[in-house]
Amino acid sequence: MEFLGRERELKLLRNELTAARPSLVILFGRRRIGKSRFLRELGKGHDEIYFQATRVSSLLNLEQFKAEVGKTIGSKPQLNALSNWEGVLHYVAEHTAEHPGLIVTIDEFPYLLDDEPALPSILQKFWDSGAPDQGAMKLILCGSAISQMEEMLAERNPLYGRKTLSLDMKPLPLSDVAKFFPEYDADDIIKAYAIFGGIPYYLQLCNPSASLRENVVNLLLTETGTLIDEPNTLLQTELREPTFYSSILAAVSDGCNSKSEIANRLGVKADNIGPYMAKLRALDLISNPKSLDADEKGRNRRYRVADSLISFWHRFVRPNLTAISSGFGGDVYDRVVEPQFSEYMGIEFEGIALEYAKLHIQEILGVPAQEVGQIWGHADFDIDVAGRLLNGAFFFGECKWRTSTIDLGHVRLLRQRSEKTTYGKSAADKHFLFFSRIGFSSDVIDLAKEEKQLHLLTPENLVNPRR
Repeated sequence: MEFLGRERELKLLRNELTAARPSLVILFGRRRIGKSRFLRELGKGHDEIYFQATRVSSLLNLEQFKAEVGKTIGSKPQLNALSNWEGVLHYVAEHTAEHPGLIVTIDEFPYLLDDEPALPSILQKFWDSGAPDQGAMKLILCGSAISQMEEMLAERNPLYGRKTLSLDMKPLPLSDVAKFFPEYDADDIIKAYAIFGGIPYYLQLCNPSASLRENVVNLLLTETGTLIDEPNTLLQTELREPTFYSSILAAVSDGCNSKSEIANRLGVKADNIGPYMAKLRALDLISNPKSLDADEKGRNRRYRVADSLISFWHRFVRPNLTAISSGFGGDVYDRVVEPQFSEYMGIEFEGIALEYAKLHIQEILGVPAQEVGQIWGHADFDIDVAGRLLNGAFFFGECKWRTSTIDLGHVRLLRQRSEKTTYGKSAADKHFLFFSRIGFSSDVIDLAKEEKQLHLLTPENLVNPRR
């Protein structure tokens, strides 16, 4: 299958791997994010030892690693006789002169620590010995256990200060997701993104020649659909109490956005769910942003589901599993998903606009953003998108997915709201962005031609940002 997207990440890693010195790269990210496929793409055209650890004993993993070493640089009696990780790593280093820039990739590295907890110390000793300098070895450690991988970067870890590059791999942006659906129009690409998110595994399961309805029914609304139980599978793989974590996600999906509301929904004390919320945040399954005009302590925060598939699943799949298991997935789509989808998109579209502002505001306003977020908590208004540019200017935005166009009333209202918040209140330079699926009234279009501070954005702009 063709590799799509990740141009920025590939460029970063390729620059690192061409350096005339050894490299120690830490790559991590949530499961399904496409790390292994990315590493295989990265290794093309290079001498590479690629090893994927499994949950077996250290001895069995070491034997498999030695087998991969033998495939790339040759297996000799000396290699076969080695019985520890340090010895094998030194064997590899001794042969890198014949393979300059050799890439040694250990995927699912945290699995090795289950039976070999001293491995980071062993790697530290190996790295500090200078052995990797001989042929500028490139060692990549990759894993999905985000907390363990981040721990490797902590000051108390043996490998602290030795990494030359670390990369937290995030979901694909909308512009990359569009490449998975070359026959879709901008509307359907955004809808697909709001359902499957930027997770490569989910996107690759979609049939680009099928309609969005067909893909959703086949993958999520059919008893044997590949993704019908994906949220539970993901939690069972990553966490020890998947049922409780799933209940938290269900509560947040249903609109509980404070710790007290979530705890009340679950019938537990708010103090008891703190560690669970932290774990879900570490896995990028929920977020906890604060309003941009909140006080320094940031108390005005909201919990939100950060994974589109989980959000869609709790909204449309979980409540209708009986009908789906009885073979009525098509009816669920037509009678439940389709009528309620615009309401669902109202919230998802805000997140898409926020991501666009973070990545592409420079292409509209000429200056990158220093921060991007939302404003809420006021009695009579929220602001969907807001932020500050590196030059000190501020911007405010409104998102409309439903069937109404943006008219002059919307423009006046956003300007008034920007004056009511303390965020950017005294700024002389303010910009106003309007994200609309349907479009804009003729008088708004004329006004935008006259006023440089007014910017109009359509689905086509979001899907195909100017670079």
